[in-house]
Amino acid sequence: MNNSLFRSRINWNVWVPPLIFLAFLILEKEIFGTYYSSWIYGLVLCLYGILYSLRYRLWQPAIVFCLAGITLWHYTLAAHFTVALSMLSPLGFHIDPGVVQNPFSMGLWLANLLIFLVTLPVFGPAVIKAFKLELSAKKLFGIAAQTVSSASDGFTSRPFHAGNMEYSKDQFAGFAQFLAGHMIVHPVFTESGTYLTFSMGKSPLAIHESSEVSYVAADHSGILTVHIAAWDYKRFRKELTFDQFCESMGMVFRRYMNYYLNNQENRIITELKST
Repeated sequence: MNNSLFRSRINWNVWVPPLIFLAFLILEKEIFGTYYSSWIYGLVLCLYGILYSLRYRLWQPAIVFCLAGITLWHYTLAAHFTVALSMLSPLGFHIDPGVVQNPFSMGLWLANLLIFLVTLPVFGPAVIKAFKLELSAKKLFGIAAQTVSSASDGFTSRPFHAGNMEYSKDQFAGFAQFLAGHMIVHPVFTESGTYLTFSMGKSPLAIHESSEVSYVAADHSGILTVHIAAWDYKRFRKELTFDQFCESMGMVFRRYMNYYLNNQENRIITELKST
């Protein structure tokens, strides 16, 4: 089964939307002398943050992206207040710029910008980590899907036994930390074992129980179990047999564990990058 069967969402490159926005803004300013692009792009940023917060169940994306949108709006009002008032005329709002004092000064905007810049290193890492974990989850599911040959629906919420491996507790802990360091999974350590959590929906960073997302779990005796969350499986339900899907996911992690035990960790990164 090839990757064309994997219904992945579009992952925008970070730099593409700002460049498109700047291009439209320059053209709009030169041709029409207006700044509607700023308002639209600011709205897109706010909606983007809210939607990702709802999907990830994290509040940080909403804070970062909404504050970015508000900062952009604030600049447009501070630098082009008179034009902004005239832009309201097509909407039926007629305000005389001569009788309205601009309350959005550049000084206030600089304070707004400072707040945004301080917010970025505080909340930004959680947003970036959530994005990277989702991207890694898509790759993991894509790799597991390649070896599933049948297509019957059979979802169950129960964990699937995925075989046994020989490893020490410290070895598996090191393996989990390696995957976490490369933002491939989010490990959860318990007294009974380790859960390597990942998901294309709710972020592993937001969970209270490992069962809320997909995971591969390993207990201290070497038994591996796989749990595929309903949200993740729905992306495949017309294409992949559930048990085979779970078994294939277990094989992926057993292979990665063998790479780690044989000091071939780079093969994990290479395989994921090539997906």
